[in-house]
Amino acid sequence: MELTQIGAQLIFIGIVLFLIGLIQGALIPYVKNSRMALSGHLTAVQCGMAVALFGVIWSLVELPLFLELLAAYGSVFGFILIWLGITIASLTGASKALPIAGAGFSANNTIEFTVKVVVRTGSLLSLIACAVLVFGFLPILG
Repeated sequence: MELTQIGAQLIFIGIVLFLIGLIQGALIPYVKNSRMALSGHLTAVQCGMAVALFGVIWSLVELPLFLELLAAYGSVFGFILIWLGITIASLTGASKALPIAGAGFSANNTIEFTVKVVVRTGSLLSLIACAVLVFGFLPILG
């Protein structure tokens, strides 16, 4: 396997996201909703590892350029949006988009709506990107 330019970028972005997750873990006790902050910490660490792994195996992906870019950067932006939404919720107490971690907390309607849009957009984008990535690996199975 060789390291491609996109692969190297994904590894770098993944390690940065992982580092952000580690830092966020140290800040859990200082936010409004520590359960939500724990979710944000875990999201950053896990998504950072996934993005870095995508970078390591990127030379195996066989997709047209547009779909390759969608899979690579769609997963990055999707994961970052999910993390950002959860982090905003941990700071503000927003809970409607993530009711389990947000139980007992609330924020004003604008913040609740913003968190919901950010988390749902990130979820949809990362789902689409990862589905495209699966198709990019099918040729190596044949």
